[in-house]
Amino acid sequence: MMTTTSRGLTDRSTLVVALRTTVLLAGISAEVWNLVTVAGEGERISEHLGYFTVQSNLLVLAVVAWMLLRPEGRPRWFDALRGATTAYIVLTGLVWAVLLASPEEALGFTVEYPSFVQHRLIPVLMALDWLLVPTQRPLRVGRCIPAWMAYPIAYLALSWVRGGLLDGWIPYPFLDPAVHGGIGELVVPTGQVLLAFVVGIALVAIVGRARWRPREGLERPVPRIGVGASASD
Repeated sequence: MMTTTSRGLTDRSTLVVALRTTVLLAGISAEVWNLVTVAGEGERISEHLGYFTVQSNLLVLAVVAWMLLRPEGRPRWFDALRGATTAYIVLTGLVWAVLLASPEEALGFTVEYPSFVQHRLIPVLMALDWLLVPTQRPLRVGRCIPAWMAYPIAYLALSWVRGGLLDGWIPYPFLDPAVHGGIGELVVPTGQVLLAFVVGIALVAIVGRARWRPREGLERPVPRIGVGASASD
């Protein structure tokens, strides 16, 4: 079976299948571990599922399972979903390492298994997958950035709505007005996180666009020429 092309590795390559299987099995085991811990400690499941880490990791599991079960014939928008998922999980690991983890956790080996998998292993493997396997269609960077930012912005807004109007629970310290002395003081910490997401999303989209090559046997799309055309198209 041919597992590589002029574009690089494919969805059927042995290395890619092994990498994605590792992500799937490790991710499932880490989340099962989390759920057992949640049940044992009496934590509300709504709080556990309210973390961006958990949500992004569950999205990874869904996307990776889809890629393993259906390596070909996926819808046109799947490349964008894969790219967004990659951006979210990589940024999950970076934000955890920079803002949430202690230096011992971020750099050491004392972190618990679920945290290691969800904050370190899966972000690294998904970034590697994005580099190894080109998208099936070229991404439009100018469209990816605002589209992929929709979820982080919605998450931010819903976290404040939940914390201020519903049960008072805030998932992260950098989103908590009580920690920073009021809602107005959240401009800097949340602005830094949103900026990191914009930059990270842009980089993932640019890498995806740069890595894309026409599939063998298919014609290269004719570039658009005229008013409104841009490099991001």
